[in-house]
Amino acid sequence: MLYSIEVPKAGGNTLFANQYAAYDDLPDAMKRRIDGLVGIHHYGNRKVDDEMSRVAASPLTAEQKAKMPLITHPLVRPHPVTGRKALYAVSGSSYGIVGMPEDEAVALLDELAAHATQPKYVYSLSYRVGDVVIWDNASLLHSATLTDPDDPRTLWRIMVKEPSAALDALEVLAPTFVTGAM
Repeated sequence: MLYSIEVPKAGGNTLFANQYAAYDDLPDAMKRRIDGLVGIHHYGNRKVDDEMSRVAASPLTAEQKAKMPLITHPLVRPHPVTGRKALYAVSGSSYGIVGMPEDEAVALLDELAAHATQPKYVYSLSYRVGDVVIWDNASLLHSATLTDPDDPRTLWRIMVKEPSAALDALEVLAPTFVTGAM
């Protein structure tokens, strides 16, 4: 959940990509190919050189790297409540697929990410002061858009904890995300 306190004059939107629709629209052969595959993830963004990519935090220290294990997530995940299938964890921090050669895995992840982030699946939220946004990470990809660094954007975040090794990263990374006085 995000609550907007200050919004920039331009930019600073959050993009949400519907991963139910992205999965539903895949050809049956691709669904069969990826059902059961497990992605390998670590902190960072595989597409740091992509001009549309945004690096959210500074590089990790050696101590932080030592505390950050590789994490695995299925490429297709049934929603924990409804059971509906969605693409899951196919972009951003995905670096490989368990049991697949790296070049083949990266090609498949790139194909899935390109499919999952097509404009027809993406909603761009432009914040107003006081907006509250709640979403379900089991079915959506989300990403911030760039803003002018001199134009303030303040959002308060609340997370509902679902059991995951990725949540261990919050303790390790907390100092990385603090950029100024509170």
